[in-house]
Amino acid sequence: MTLKEVQALKNWLLVTLLITLLAACGGTRPPGPPHGETEEEAPAETTGEQAATGDSLAVDPALLSDELYFFNWSDYIDPQILEDFEAEYGVRVVQDLYDSNEAMLPKIRAGNSGYDIVVPSDYAVEVMILEGLLAPLDKVLLPNMQYLNEDLLNMYYDPENTYSVPYFWGTTGIAYNSKFFETPPTTLAAIFEPENLEAIDGRFTVLDDPRETPATALLYLGEDINTTNEDVLQQAEALLTQQKPYVSAYDSANQGLKLATEEIMLAHTYSGSAGQAIVGIDDEPANPNLVYIIPEEGGVIWQDNLAIVADSPNKYTAHVFINYLMRPDVAARNTDYVLYLTPNTAVRDLLAEATIAVFEAGVEPTEEQMQRLQWIERNEQTDTLYTDLWTRVISQ
Repeated sequence: MTLKEVQALKNWLLVTLLITLLAACGGTRPPGPPHGETEEEAPAETTGEQAATGDSLAVDPALLSDELYFFNWSDYIDPQILEDFEAEYGVRVVQDLYDSNEAMLPKIRAGNSGYDIVVPSDYAVEVMILEGLLAPLDKVLLPNMQYLNEDLLNMYYDPENTYSVPYFWGTTGIAYNSKFFETPPTTLAAIFEPENLEAIDGRFTVLDDPRETPATALLYLGEDINTTNEDVLQQAEALLTQQKPYVSAYDSANQGLKLATEEIMLAHTYSGSAGQAIVGIDDEPANPNLVYIIPEEGGVIWQDNLAIVADSPNKYTAHVFINYLMRPDVAARNTDYVLYLTPNTAVRDLLAEATIAVFEAGVEPTEEQMQRLQWIERNEQTDTLYTDLWTRVISQ
């Protein structure tokens, strides 16, 4: 055998030995990753439970502030959620309350308000964007936006959700106590015709709001709720002035409790406030005799939003909190508490049966009712016209 043949035989034996050894060790599988690392695997299918509780934001504790200042509407977050957020992230959420966009806006406009997050309604978001009062959102820090209903994103007031994300939405209509009405009210005549108002003996409240309340008068007149026609607005003002002696209070904060305790039997109110009165909230009573309706003339549709104040010193923490509120399990608990309609598409199966029952009983508008709802829109002209109108009504 030649040297070349001997060398070839050695090479063949070496290759055969290596193949045998590799097969014994698992074949031709490539080497594993360095110690302490794991190989990237195909993502597993997300289960319902993971979707409900998963939070894909990797939070950096070093960037979190000790406190976060939250300027919110009354009864508009489950207090337990604030405690749970503090337990999970070590951040104390300090909450102050307001009862209208018009009450909130001056405090933010003044600057150095101390607030990090606000909850402006649709048209108020537009105002705040134009006035430079809101900070752009970093959507990398808001992965839970994936759960939001696309139909409620990119709205007229913030077309790309650059500054805001939906929090809750709802309608404005009428709530009444069925045991006091032989004939259930179906139209706005219930709150504008003197003979109807006399029958309820002053047990009636109206929202303290320069856009919502004139809107009801305009709907009753068959007009657009954003009209700038001064003749039409004079008619609406006259109607509200005629109504005023029968109004026990202009109240946007306590209507739910007053309805539940039967201090009042009729209210121009928000859908969620009516829902809270029907099932009870915290230690407040429930009243199953209450009914919420969209009048035949129509009502207002609105959406409240989470936004970060432009001069907030705690923007990172604010993003973490907003993302937390969009987590499906948190959003479901919050919806069960506030009883407004959630934009979160992942929570329906997580809601309490009582919540769904209230929604289906009238708090959630039908497709037919949606056609009768109008959005409040604003510009400098409407700001002046409606604020002046409302000031004249309540000062009389």
